Amino acid sequence: MQLLSVTVLLTVALLCKAASIGTLDGGSTSPKYGATAQQAGNSETTTVKSDGTTAMKSSDTARGQSTLEELVKQVFASDDSTGQKPKLVTVGNTAADLTAAHTDTAVISGNGGSTSPKAQENDMKTTSTGTVALLRGGNGGSTSPKAEIASVPSAGVVYNYLESTLVQKGFTKCYDQPYSHYTSSADLSACAGSEFVFVGAKSSANANVFSLGAFGASVNVFKNTNSTSQAYYDAVGGAYWYRYPGWSFGFASSSSVTLNSCDYNNPDCSHRLCFHLDQPFGGYRAGCTVGLNGDSTWRKVIYKSSLPTCGVQYDYKESDLIQKGYVKCYEQPYSHATSCASLTECAGSEYVFVGAKTSKGASSFAIGAFGVTSNVFKNTYEQTKAVLDAGGAYWYRYPGWSFGFASSSTVNLNSCDYNNPDCASRMCWHLDQNVGGYRAGCTVGLNSDSTWTKVIYSGKNLPTCSPAAVPSCGVLYNYPENALIQKSFTKCYDQPYSHATTSADLANCLGSSLIFVGAKSSAGSNTFALGAFGVSSNVLKTTSSSTQASIDDGGAYWYRYPGWSFGFASSSSINLNSCDYNNPDCSHRLCFHLDQNAGGYRAGCTVGLNGDSTWRKVIYKGNYLNSCSPDTMASVESEHTTASKGQ
Repeated sequence: MQLLSVTVLLTVALLCKAASIGTLDGGSTSPKYGATAQQAGNSETTTVKSDGTTAMKSSDTARGQSTLEELVKQVFASDDSTGQKPKLVTVGNTAADLTAAHTDTAVISGNGGSTSPKAQENDMKTTSTGTVALLRGGNGGSTSPKAEIASVPSAGVVYNYLESTLVQKGFTKCYDQPYSHYTSSADLSACAGSEFVFVGAKSSANANVFSLGAFGASVNVFKNTNSTSQAYYDAVGGAYWYRYPGWSFGFASSSSVTLNSCDYNNPDCSHRLCFHLDQPFGGYRAGCTVGLNGDSTWRKVIYKSSLPTCGVQYDYKESDLIQKGYVKCYEQPYSHATSCASLTECAGSEYVFVGAKTSKGASSFAIGAFGVTSNVFKNTYEQTKAVLDAGGAYWYRYPGWSFGFASSSTVNLNSCDYNNPDCASRMCWHLDQNVGGYRAGCTVGLNSDSTWTKVIYSGKNLPTCSPAAVPSCGVLYNYPENALIQKSFTKCYDQPYSHATTSADLANCLGSSLIFVGAKSSAGSNTFALGAFGVSSNVLKTTSSSTQASIDDGGAYWYRYPGWSFGFASSSSINLNSCDYNNPDCSHRLCFHLDQNAGGYRAGCTVGLNGDSTWRKVIYKGNYLNSCSPDTMASVESEHTTASKGQ
């Protein structure tokens, strides 16, 4: 843990220093492009141009150029799905290298030790180009495969990763089978109930390390793909994933794969993992070890994160943080000009809580969020996109602009986030500017406010979410959709009943305390024929009974049976085959087939909707609900003062 604290502190300090010094084209308002990567003591530089390509010196050898470009692609790859541009940075071999570089610097923690094939390859690449090196994390060797700086490392494919590290970080095993086992989509669905997953291969059941593996956001890892040549980038874990039902499931360190039906590509073979999927045979590969279809020794393993995905928190008691062992590391009025150096003061522990209080003496936070320190304080350079962290909130830290979080990835920085949809779930502080502010939920324009207080706590223990409060509404009828919007609930799933709902679709709705599931008679309808509120962790919890649903604080009874169905009723009695076809109290029942090649099935007494393209299945997520009555929903905002728009 001491190594952890030092590593995180050094990382954030270097990021702060580099971001503030910078050798960036375009001035402080656009530090994204033109960053120069230069090794200390080496006059040759490599520049990433504004279009994201690499400009090499003409004197570089062809081999050196391709090697550097490949490293850039693998470590700083563009996320084409989000438009995020690659950002080449100096990655030093020592703290001195990083300090001397004077550029916008990102620290990549290496695998450490001679047992790591990735570390060896990157060493080779560094030598051939003389411009890029990896800062090694950990003590080296198989006992410290990676610097422990994050619960979900964004480091691409990892090697010789200790299984005990996953357990220590609160991950739980959800799939463990020999390579000879026939992996199915239902097996994957059993692992889709948490925000993050780790997929890996062990040489035997008794091995205490994964030969290779990768972290990722469940919604990206388990998303269906249909390309035989392209895997898709997950920005959370840094690997490229594919899940082609009837073909295969796996990852690589680049987007290039060759599925037939598993990935048999051999370039960079050590970075590839592939399981046959929904076929009558096991296999196929664990790195360069292939042809494992009938192998009963090698193991296919998946862990899912049980780290509390608290999302944005409201009315969180400060005493709960103190009781949990968290220590205050930053407290200033909103009028204070927050700097990168201020954030560095809080980088010494694994977790942080960032929040706002109505006054210094207030006993609870009006708004706040937990996060993994290295993710929360990681530099971002997107004006419209925040990045999901294991704590369930979406974060941004744009040096010279602002720092904050939201309950979704959508932000609008100019220079703080002035987006108003879901205003209650947004917090933003100006960063490295001669001004304070800006917002605490819907209360904005706090640049000069000396009463509202900005606070950060750091801690070494897993965070504890505040209990989600939801009235016992039971099943609701003719509920206005506009009432959800007024309450800052956001839509996370909206499909016709003919759509085949998957566990990955439901995973899209994680990240907030509460959830609303409903059915509308058409896309144009402004009311839900029926629906129900519930606590997200209860509603999306995996169940295995075909006859009994579980009560939630919201008053409805829920079930989520992977490979069967998902829905609710007004009593615990259900009859799943595979959707609930019970008819007593039919008007109180809703059911979607789950992880099957079929849509449907029911919205109240209206059944047989498997192929219906008019009725709609809709899910919203949110954090506040003070009443079941829709006409009182808007009054909730009065609890969080709404100030004028703009900055």
